Amino acid sequence: MNRFTVFYRITCYDGENIDEKLRWICLEQGVELPEEVVSQAILDKVAGQVLDVKPLGKNSYQASISWPIENAGADQTQFLNILFGNISLKRGIKVTSVDWENLTDLFQGPMFGIEGIREEFGIKERPMACGVLKPMGLSADEMASQARQFALGGIDMIKDDHGLANQEYAPFQERVSKVAQALQLAMKESGVLTRYFPNITASGSKLIENYELAADLGADGVMVLPDLCGYESMHELAQHKLDLAIIAHPSFSGTFVTDPEHGFTPTFLYGELYRAFGADFTIYPNTGGRFSFTPEECKELNKAARNSNSPFKPVLPMPGGGMKRETLPHWISEYGNDTVFLLGASMLQHPSGLEAAAKEVSEVLLS
Repeated sequence: MNRFTVFYRITCYDGENIDEKLRWICLEQGVELPEEVVSQAILDKVAGQVLDVKPLGKNSYQASISWPIENAGADQTQFLNILFGNISLKRGIKVTSVDWENLTDLFQGPMFGIEGIREEFGIKERPMACGVLKPMGLSADEMASQARQFALGGIDMIKDDHGLANQEYAPFQERVSKVAQALQLAMKESGVLTRYFPNITASGSKLIENYELAADLGADGVMVLPDLCGYESMHELAQHKLDLAIIAHPSFSGTFVTDPEHGFTPTFLYGELYRAFGADFTIYPNTGGRFSFTPEECKELNKAARNSNSPFKPVLPMPGGGMKRETLPHWISEYGNDTVFLLGASMLQHPSGLEAAAKEVSEVLLS
């Protein structure tokens, strides 16, 4: 029987025993019944199997459990249910990694990955930068003006603010159309094509409609908030025949990663899970910004996103959430060239405007 392995960090609280807690996980995520009322044949077929347990410290353990791939029923959503279904309701269980090697029939990963994006963008080795159209409340014309300034400054790519959807002040179709046109016109002046990734996140079939409309209107890729519209929806888009690269944005994912003893590690969620479900770029909050990720977490996340041992194409980490243009050389040194640096407020705060900010950033990236 084909199986896949999940790695966990387990914390035991008062009255809990590691062996009992692991056995409970194996049953709860499989048969969901006490062991004594299930036949051994069913247990062997459906329940998890503990492979390894190592103590990490007081009441803390690293463990691995294998699961039958058949339990997923060839469905990515059911895989998530096995990964962290009912056990998400019990404290002290944190997913740290998955061995994806036996899951390639279920997941295809990103369409482009780092190599494909570099070929598409015509950028061979250097790091890249992405600007943000913001704040919410601007009209579509005002956002097109912002896009033009970014492009004339030579920025590699821009994306919508993650809160932009189909609001009356900047309707989706009008916004995407005007921004894409502004970038094409700016290219004729600057000779540089700035790529545009609108936020297409919506519910149900509207997500696919937005994707296809974005392609028709001249977008170069799309941004998706998978923790809102569903990981499996992003996976479906990654296989779409229109071939648009995907940025995954972490909005709504905080409860998964902010508890040190429960949920997912940032490395797993942003570096592994988003990648398996088709993201070509993975946004995460950089250390030292307005969120509380550590330097070690960020580096491990980058490593996971670009890990060549994964069966899926390596993807581009996109640190943001307080990234400053003044410190860009430092972060390039820390994170390496296979990184896209996401700059929002820092660009808008430039005393000489967005075009000057984009030129400064571009000069750093080319140096």
